[in-house]
Amino acid sequence: MKQKLLFVIATILCFGLFTSSVQATDSNKEYDEEVYKEEVIPGKVIAIIKDEYETLETSGGDYIQKVQVLKVKLTKGKEKGKLIEVYNTVDGIMANSFDAKVGDELYVGIERDEEGNILQGHITNVKRDKYLIYLVIAFILLTIIVGGIKGVKTLFTLGITIVGVYYMLRGIINGQNPVVTSILVSIVVTIITMFVIGGFNKKAIAAIAGTLSGVIIAGTISLVIGYYANLSGLETSESQMLLYSTESMHLDFKGILFASILLGTLGAVMDVCMSISSSIKELKDNNPLMTVGQLFKSGMNIGKDVMGTMSNTLILAYAGTSMCLMLLFMVNDMTLVDIVNMELISTEIVRALAGTIGLIISIPITAIVAALMAKGDYNKV
Repeated sequence: MKQKLLFVIATILCFGLFTSSVQATDSNKEYDEEVYKEEVIPGKVIAIIKDEYETLETSGGDYIQKVQVLKVKLTKGKEKGKLIEVYNTVDGIMANSFDAKVGDELYVGIERDEEGNILQGHITNVKRDKYLIYLVIAFILLTIIVGGIKGVKTLFTLGITIVGVYYMLRGIINGQNPVVTSILVSIVVTIITMFVIGGFNKKAIAAIAGTLSGVIIAGTISLVIGYYANLSGLETSESQMLLYSTESMHLDFKGILFASILLGTLGAVMDVCMSISSSIKELKDNNPLMTVGQLFKSGMNIGKDVMGTMSNTLILAYAGTSMCLMLLFMVNDMTLVDIVNMELISTEIVRALAGTIGLIISIPITAIVAALMAKGDYNKV
């Protein structure tokens, strides 16, 4: 009991030190950004004043677009209930085009005159947040109803993970090393998750050992291969936008790539390691005469079955997010050699395979640690 209390205190202190370190602001920033915030107010379309197609003459030929003038009722703020005209252009080739209809809820960017009176507005975004809130509520309720106390623990660990990721991002922005910060986040999140879900016992300790080993190996592989393959971490449009938005901050994009691979691998590896460790515990409880070798062999057999599905999970997760890109390659009849040598694709291959290798290596590590620990009382540290 004393050891358990000491470890819980140590874990809390570790998380406290981590959060305080990444909260520290960088007082030596040498840039002064002027941030412009547009006034945005939620509203609802109550009528469509104009809904017509217009032809524009351009150097490339005639261009047809749809122009809407909407009557929108503001639904929040000191001017709640006020009716304003909102202009909207619908362009079929623009990703953010929105064809408004009566009853649609949206966010309106307000334009005012010198006296502060509203002149007109334009659509900045569709109001989607309330539907996402409904989805979150449904997720929370179902998790609690189906999982009971385990569901509550799941939500708690999910909250810890979200907080850890948030502070990692804040730490990177404030000048923290992405490699060190991501490793620290992985350690804290893994320890808390395993002990909350699995209990304070050797089962959780074995799962922690396997998880951290697999994740760190995956990260190490990504660093080594990334170095020799000259991966810059700037393969996506988002990373390039971040580079130009933070020129004075000197972010380590290779380190950020490492951090993203660690986080992408962590969840799957935790799942596999806890499954193996829990299975070995059940085998030992039901047959105390099993030897370390027998427990290890059983854990490996279980791990091999899980490995097949989890490897597919990691590969399919990355493939699913790149569906349009793969279709683009096929449409343009690009060769396999051209495709794999693109930095964007090389990075995704390294991300997927490094994560899968870390997952595979975590299986024997978890199995041997869990089997060795099973020689004692599994429910006590």
